[in-house]
Amino acid sequence: MEKDPKLKNFLFIIPHPDDEIVGVCSIIKKLIGKNNKIYLFFLTNGIVSQKSLIFSKNKDFNKLKLIRKNEMKMSLRELGIKDYFFQDIPTRTLKDRIFKTYSKIKRIITLKKINAIFCPAYEGGHQDHDVANFICSKMLKYCKVYEFPEYNYFGKKINCNSFLDNRGKEQIHLLTNKEILFKKRCINIYKSEKKNLNYIQFEKESFRPLQEYDYLHPPHTGVLFYRRYRFFSWHPRVDGDCPYEICKKIQKSKIFNF
Repeated sequence: MEKDPKLKNFLFIIPHPDDEIVGVCSIIKKLIGKNNKIYLFFLTNGIVSQKSLIFSKNKDFNKLKLIRKNEMKMSLRELGIKDYFFQDIPTRTLKDRIFKTYSKIKRIITLKKINAIFCPAYEGGHQDHDVANFICSKMLKYCKVYEFPEYNYFGKKINCNSFLDNRGKEQIHLLTNKEILFKKRCINIYKSEKKNLNYIQFEKESFRPLQEYDYLHPPHTGVLFYRRYRFFSWHPRVDGDCPYEICKKIQKSKIFNF
């Protein structure tokens, strides 16, 4: 990102602890290096609800939450981030808290004089990512909003840190060997998510101004990333929610017509 003297306070919208590394690890470090003020808002605790856990792990719910939060704190220390906000709700439930989350982000913008927001792209990587993108689309009246890709399943293959389409405004940062090693070290902090992060690549990170999306439809045709193993939706690692149900939740939210 080119240095803009008007942009000093940045808020990164992070749906789950680990997205700060998967999507924007090097981007955050670059902004810190330019003496900007960086804030992170973790929208969920990253753990599925207790009732969604398989019976054998149901009793470990609080332990799993604590492990993930401790990993998050280690990640923040590694990145050099001291200021963050945390919303303690289960993953996959953001769609039911759209207005509350919108209100919290709006308050942070005012409280911390935020000039720009970074949020995940609308790409079908995870339902919480897509809902977060929609919420942040309503923040354009208050500050600049950028989006970054994490992963998608467009074309029936896993694509990392690449947008579904290029619209000519993308800024692509090719990671140096030093940055790759740093990102790998940060990824390894999230040992509890090792099985879910084995597809991550380390060649680049990207971002662009938030684009216009039709939130009444899934991000792309075909199977979305979080629906790859939809036939095994009983398993807690597999999201059983239909993408069109997510779109309906978005449409019914209080902020849809803001």
